[in-house]
Amino acid sequence: MSIPSDLREAAVVYQVTGWRRWRTLILPAIFPYLVTGMITATGGAWNASIVSEYVSYKGHKVMTLGLGSLIADAADRADFRLLLAGTLVMAAIVITGNRVVWRRLYALAEARFRLD
Repeated sequence: MSIPSDLREAAVVYQVTGWRRWRTLILPAIFPYLVTGMITATGGAWNASIVSEYVSYKGHKVMTLGLGSLIADAADRADFRLLLAGTLVMAAIVITGNRVVWRRLYALAEARFRLD
């Protein structure tokens, strides 16, 4: 739906089909939405993996090694130094990922994959 109708009609007139149609028409049109979807999916997966590393139910704890279990266990034990350190590491990972990966992909979407 994000592809303007005049571009779709031009692709039909010039018989742009197959991989060339994907590369020149469809991918540039959906790339910004694709990047947004990847950011959302990555954030959801990150949250799920952090939360699932530490589970406490009726006094029984199940945990694995990881940043999420470290943060949850530190909060459970009221170890505020470790909790702060784990939270800062998590924030650094998220900020680094945003600056290195997602910001560059958004810049690419704005600069190279524009249909207007």
